[in-house]
This record gives sequence, structure tokens and C-alpha cells, in this order.
Amino acid sequence: MKKRWLIYVLIGMLFGVFDFYYQEFTQGIITSTIVWFVVAWSVWLVPVIPIVLYEAKISESVVKPVFANILVWSVSVISYYMYIPIKLVFIGQSTMFDFYISNYKSQFYWSNLKSLIWGLISEDAPEWLVVAIFGGLIVGFGISFSYLRLRKLYNIKIR
Repeated sequence: MKKRWLIYVLIGMLFGVFDFYYQEFTQGIITSTIVWFVVAWSVWLVPVIPIVLYEAKISESVVKPVFANILVWSVSVISYYMYIPIKLVFIGQSTMFDFYISNYKSQFYWSNLKSLIWGLISEDAPEWLVVAIFGGLIVGFGISFSYLRLRKLYNIKIR
């Protein structure tokens, strides 16, 4: 049981980094706001649908799949916002080259980096963690309840 929850955490971490690049990619090629909104947010269902269905099948409960969804999405949000300073410092970005590690001797490097990280931790991440928690609750409940209900009504089983 503990292994699968660790796998959920790992999936969340990998998805957070993937989503960072995915958002950049979709913003560059999709011009319609509505289409971009659907494409950008529907990808968040990709990691959790199999997890929620599997957890519903294993636990035969609605509660554990909801917690699995909240866990994956929350870890994804944390991973996303932790990856931003890592990318800026070690990989670099042409528009924010001041944060690259080679500039560490610059007069304001450490204060700017501290300000960036603090802004991510105190302003950006908490907003999306709330979305991950409430969205995970709603989506996890909806998927697991539907699966369990359909399985009961029609004897459907996912292998």
C-alpha cells in the first residue's frame, strides 16, 4: 500500500515539471484563449484518471481516490513552483538570465533570488494549492463515485 502512494508522489513530481514545459509549449502555438484553456487544463486529468480509477478499484471507497487525487495535484503544484528557481538558476532562461548561477557574484543576485523564491512560495503556490485541493476533491470524487456506481449497476470492472 505504501509503495503505491510513493508512486503517486513521484508521478506528481514528474507531472509538475512536465506541466511547466507543457504550459510554455501550448502558449506558443495556441492562439485562441478558449482552446488554450481547455488544452492547458485537460492535461491535469491525464495523471489522475488512472490513479483515481485504480485507487477506487483497490479500496472500493470514494475517500482514498479523492486523497490520491489531492496528493498528486498538490505535489504537482509544489513540484512546478520548485522547478522554476531550479530552471532559472541551473538551466537558465534567456529572458531572465540575471538568475543564472554564473551571475552569483552580482551585487543583487542573492536578494533577487530570495525575492523570487519567496514570491513563489508566499503568493503563487498557495493559490494553486487551494485549487489542487478543492479541484482534487471534486474531480476525485466525481471519477471514483462514477466508477463505483457504474461498476455496481453494470458489473463493469477495470483490470
